[in-house]
Amino acid sequence: MYDVILDGPGLDDRTYFADRPGELRNIVWALAHAQGKPVTDDSEMIAKVGELRSDCDITGEGALQVHGVTITVRDAEKCEGHAGEDSVLLGGPEFCDGSCRPRPRFTKDAAFALMCALDDADLDESGGCGPCGLEAGQMCAACGKCNCHTHGACGRPVEG
Repeated sequence: MYDVILDGPGLDDRTYFADRPGELRNIVWALAHAQGKPVTDDSEMIAKVGELRSDCDITGEGALQVHGVTITVRDAEKCEGHAGEDSVLLGGPEFCDGSCRPRPRFTKDAAFALMCALDDADLDESGGCGPCGLEAGQMCAACGKCNCHTHGACGRPVEG
């Protein structure tokens, strides 16, 4: 079981849980697609993800750079409250059922949110505005600001 942390420009608190190698591969593939650079050599990427898992299994942590984003994989933190006979005697489950610490999965919605966050970061970096979806050349002609600001005092430029 792995905690998968995505770190890159515009990505805040992107941590997911993967309990199978296939889930980890899905995150890597989706990350490449979200950056507009789909995986073209499946066997090479499978080998890289395998190395990532091996590094984590051996040292407790592994990292892989996928274009502009770093994927860090760590051993998932264990539950500290459900194991043991005291828990069972007190009416709790014998084994952790996951309710003590919700672990977010990487779903289609998470992939879409990741794609949007990366797109917004690209716009912000190029002088545009991610939340508005405007590129640098699409800002208000009068004041140069985006749609996040009110433009009550701005006048339309006269076409001539």
